[in-house]
Amino acid sequence: MEFMEIPLDSRPPVTVFCGFLGAGKTTLLRHLLGQAALAGLEGGAARWAAVVNDVAAVNIDGAVVGTEAAERRALGAAGADEVIELGNGCVCCSGADDLGEAIARLAASGRYEHIWIETSGVADPRGVATLFTRKNPFGKALADRARLAALVTVIDVVALAAEAERAAGAAERGRNVVGSGQRPVFELMQEQIECADVVVLNQCDRTDPTGDEVARAEALVTGLNPRAEVVRTERGQLAAEFFTGRIRFESGATLGAARWVRELNRVATSGRGPGAGPAGLAAKSTAGGGLARHEVKYGITSFVYRARRGFDAKRLRALFAGGLPAVLRAKGFFWTTESPDEMGFVSLAGGVVRWETLSVWWAARITMGRATLADRPASVVENWAEPHGDRRQEIVLIGVGLEEAALTAALDACLVA
Repeated sequence: MEFMEIPLDSRPPVTVFCGFLGAGKTTLLRHLLGQAALAGLEGGAARWAAVVNDVAAVNIDGAVVGTEAAERRALGAAGADEVIELGNGCVCCSGADDLGEAIARLAASGRYEHIWIETSGVADPRGVATLFTRKNPFGKALADRARLAALVTVIDVVALAAEAERAAGAAERGRNVVGSGQRPVFELMQEQIECADVVVLNQCDRTDPTGDEVARAEALVTGLNPRAEVVRTERGQLAAEFFTGRIRFESGATLGAARWVRELNRVATSGRGPGAGPAGLAAKSTAGGGLARHEVKYGITSFVYRARRGFDAKRLRALFAGGLPAVLRAKGFFWTTESPDEMGFVSLAGGVVRWETLSVWWAARITMGRATLADRPASVVENWAEPHGDRRQEIVLIGVGLEEAALTAALDACLVA
């Protein structure tokens, strides 16, 4: 894609709605576009456009929104002048170019004050954000044409509670999926929450009025993403001004908002020498003072497990396969003595775990003759400690009622003496 530069103050803001299937994204979008239409009929100047994505060949949601927009135009309303339907692919991956071109075209027209994007139910918000920040071969990015105002994740409170309970049950039964194959719904929900400027807790009217499902959902959201602004809604009804008045997206802050990312960053900048402490070192979370109420009421806590010695691969996999008590989320880097050159990455959601190899440790590159000590980036130097170099274990664990000492001892037992 090639983008032409336009004055920065004329870039239309773009709000992106993510959220799992059935969360209420389309209903919310229809409410918002209806408000624009009402403003137009009353002589207002709201001129908005929408892009609706579906992975299926037939975009039902796009057809619904587009039909309503056409009817409003027939009545002379100024809002929702254009609705673009994108099907046959998710805009965070296979359909990214189509989305970028659609936004660029809408922005270049100069007609719209705001652009709304409804992604498919399986979209990863991080992929959509990257679409704005990634530069093309000409050094231009979509952000030169349009401003990403906010990544918004819409959550069905009832569905979130059900998936969290299912994940907890899987953990208790020790069910486990190894590898990068099919992923659980709860993991996708968590990742959509972790990369969001705003989380809309929708369907609150469907919860038990005598219970505290909504409060627990809010506590879970805050535990996963302390930065996100949380708002409760019923049937997707929310004033458009909530979104149009602010630019919430900040690349570094939004993409690094996940609690596991913040914890790893906190440990990396804590000032402690990377080789300090015993082989297994747990760093308790002190960040996010606003979490105290949720921690006290619901017991959502986290800590970072750190060590320098390598794991025994079989012991580590067996530990995760057996289930980590009370752990809802775990993510981090690791290395094993069986594959000492590989930088491993583990991601656990409830009782389901995925293992990946991200890269090669710098210590291994130097041993292989592919780099020298002088080539090491500053971030690697800061984490360097002989005899293992930059190899280390750094795994964030988040859960309800975590027994930190027991989990630390279990992970320590996986280390090779």
